[in-house]
Amino acid sequence: MSTKKPGRNDPCPCGSGKKYKACHAAEDRTRAAPPADVSSPLEEDFRAAMELLKNPDVGDLSAALDRVARLLAEWGPVPGLRFDAESFDKHVGAALARISEDEVLDASSARRELLVSTVKALATKSFLEKLTAALHGRAGEPGRSSEDRRALRAASLLAAASKRVGKTRMEDNPVLDLVFDVQFREWSTHHKEWMAKYEALASGMDEASLSEEARKALQQAREGDVDALVDYVKEDPGLAERIVREAKERATRVEMKLREPSTPPVFAPEEELWLTCVLWEPMQALKGLPPDSAPPVRREAVTALLRGVKGALDEEFLKGMLGRMREKAQDASVDEALRGWYADAAIAFEAEPARMSLAALLTARQEAAGRSAEEMVALADLKALTTWTPESFEPYRQLLLQMGLPASAERIARCQEWLRTHPVELRAAPTE
Repeated sequence: MSTKKPGRNDPCPCGSGKKYKACHAAEDRTRAAPPADVSSPLEEDFRAAMELLKNPDVGDLSAALDRVARLLAEWGPVPGLRFDAESFDKHVGAALARISEDEVLDASSARRELLVSTVKALATKSFLEKLTAALHGRAGEPGRSSEDRRALRAASLLAAASKRVGKTRMEDNPVLDLVFDVQFREWSTHHKEWMAKYEALASGMDEASLSEEARKALQQAREGDVDALVDYVKEDPGLAERIVREAKERATRVEMKLREPSTPPVFAPEEELWLTCVLWEPMQALKGLPPDSAPPVRREAVTALLRGVKGALDEEFLKGMLGRMREKAQDASVDEALRGWYADAAIAFEAEPARMSLAALLTARQEAAGRSAEEMVALADLKALTTWTPESFEPYRQLLLQMGLPASAERIARCQEWLRTHPVELRAAPTE
């Protein structure tokens, strides 16, 4: 048989008597075509990330970066995903002191100035390389959703782009902006904790019994100079030990009261639902550990749960919860002993919000109650489901809007957003 390719109208070499185009031409073309490219999962991730970065509609990229910010907050201050902690503390403290003296700057301008100075000082080539590698590594972790992978890959590409000199300045890079924002919130919380602990100590004793230096540091903190208070406490081991002891005793009293059946819940219904959604996976991972699990394995599971709690307790959540406690502490219609407990709880939860919130979630005997009969029915319906999805939460969100509780409805909307990628399986569906 000739090896020369037949023409379209030539007889087919197979001997069928048909023209080649009507017989084996299509089969030969398919066989001769080059094999289709098989993309690896990594290539697909980066292709999706590049499409996200090239999309003229920045709304998708903004939503992806919001997702990265939530993940960073959830993971906590781990190496590679934060600026050097000591350098950040020194720089931000000094920069805030300088900015606070400028009476012309508004809040937005002050934040921008703090961001720019921080990025210029700390976003070194070495840091950017570590950040790029850390984001890339997190994206490749098993079980990561496609949305998380795409967002993290895009963030790693943006971080890598910051190392190259171009038209965009480093302080304008959105990834560095969100790293700064997450770390600054953590830094602020840390300083608030010191302030709360010192105030807790001072509220339980006669201020006249403090030394002159202690009273001066306390007054400076009340006027906004928290660093003076932190420095003083660190330099006085005896005072630091006393603060820790007072805080532990107060936290113990609050936790013991939480276990009593008569103690009212500290969370609003939407807050309790939010914590359940966000913490369901790490709580199930902890509960699922075998009894003979090695201590490091159990510690890692507990650490993951605490990281989840810290990520869930945003500023709005804490403000609402602490505000209710302080109101109850001043409410004359509340029993005096319970008013005292609310006052203790407000101090304890502000000083250690993650640990105390977890304690309340795991040990409190009463669940959050609805504010109306209709809401109580809606909550009972939700808790009777076997699976929580965004759709199953929609009737409750609409009810909260009808009740005139837009902030509560927004918290449920956040639950719905979380459930889009983290559906909660409360229990196995019944088999027929």
